[in-house]
Amino acid sequence: MAFDTSKVFRIEIIAILIASPLIIWLGLYLAARWWSVNSRTALPWLKCLRWIGWGGGLVLILLSLVREGFPLFYGIAMATFSAGLSIPKGWIKHRFASRSCRS
Repeated sequence: MAFDTSKVFRIEIIAILIASPLIIWLGLYLAARWWSVNSRTALPWLKCLRWIGWGGGLVLILLSLVREGFPLFYGIAMATFSAGLSIPKGWIKHRFASRSCRS
């Protein structure tokens, strides 16, 4: 089965945007596990990245509604990336909230 190069590029972009929150989560987990890094400092960065993702996704969705040839799935993939960042953000809050209560 032969794929058009634009379809392969779209699949790659969507796969990267969907997998990157899980890769970020894995990186934070490994850093906390091996080097005992306090990942709470990453919370403001994740929050900022989520807002950028939501804003970018909204702009891309609106752009696809205004321009007929612009594909909708870029905006949906960007919004999915932003929603996926809630996984590492929630994990950091859950893991490191108990430490602050103990001390």
